[in-house]
Amino acid sequence: MFRENPTWSLTVSALKMWFRDRQAIFWSLFLPLMLMVIFGILNFGAFGSVDLGIVDEAGNDLSRQFVAEMDAIETFDITEGATWPEERQALEESDRDLVLLIRPDFGATADPSTVEVLYNEERTRESQVAQVIIRQILDEMTFTETGTPRRFTMDSQAVTTRNLRYVDFLMPGIVAMAIMQMGLFSVAFAFVQLKSRGILRRLMATPVHPVSFLFSQVFTRLTVSILQTLVLIGTALILFDVKIAGNLAAILLLALMGGAVFVSMGFAISGWAKTEEVAAPLANVIALPMMFLSGVFFPRDAMPEAIQRVTDFLPLTYLADALRNIAIDGEVLWSQWENLIGLAVWLAISFLVAVRLFKWE
Repeated sequence: MFRENPTWSLTVSALKMWFRDRQAIFWSLFLPLMLMVIFGILNFGAFGSVDLGIVDEAGNDLSRQFVAEMDAIETFDITEGATWPEERQALEESDRDLVLLIRPDFGATADPSTVEVLYNEERTRESQVAQVIIRQILDEMTFTETGTPRRFTMDSQAVTTRNLRYVDFLMPGIVAMAIMQMGLFSVAFAFVQLKSRGILRRLMATPVHPVSFLFSQVFTRLTVSILQTLVLIGTALILFDVKIAGNLAAILLLALMGGAVFVSMGFAISGWAKTEEVAAPLANVIALPMMFLSGVFFPRDAMPEAIQRVTDFLPLTYLADALRNIAIDGEVLWSQWENLIGLAVWLAISFLVAVRLFKWE
């Protein structure tokens, strides 16, 4: 029954053609896999600076002086303004290396004033360096104030966190990037070749319905989206012991939706470009900015705010953020409704553009 169905036969043929295409396999599987292994081994999450959250409940001259002296030290990347529960939660989620509480009575009484420090017990180097610096600043303030030791003291406690590593952040971004490259490059190059060789034009003269042919191509690419997602996640689990906090089925559904968005973009590119020489730079112009601006390799928080606002609306940003929130934070699929709406809007736009631009000749 399946062999007599032209749609099924075309789908099987499309799958065989894709797996025989070395360029498609390189862009869709080998390159993302190689990038994840290289970045995972390099471990960009190694010691560089200390993320320190400060809650100043005193708000007096001494506390402001204390904060200013810590802010002047390049080792610290300081965050202020949040409440103590918020900063403690940020520490537990590995967004901080340490959090420091300056109590309201800081420097206001004759008794020693204690600052409370909570630190990530898994980040030993950062915690030790930061505590030495904080204790030194407090001792210097003590000597300046009274000339006697220990006017200010520090009480530090370890906090158990999820201990997220750079590779945990990297993996969902690489998955999103791989889905983007599969949709853009494999579709754009393949259909431009088919057009330039006249294969699509001759196909129109056969009994095969165009819808069956397009379905087979789309089905093949979406199948590859699932496959490359599983391969990349499996590699991250085996090589780097990455922990997947969320539901794998939700991740695969996002891979399907993201695949549909970028496959539609690939059809739009193949419809507009007449040759591979035109399709290649056009696909790169679309893919490369998103690869570096959508938070694939590094958090977008490091970018200027103006650029962040623009990148908030990129399709790869929606996909990478949703995958990361589910894989790392363990959130459920429907909690990502904003990212899902963003992907749905891009899918509608890409589909309409593809329908308008796509030609069989």
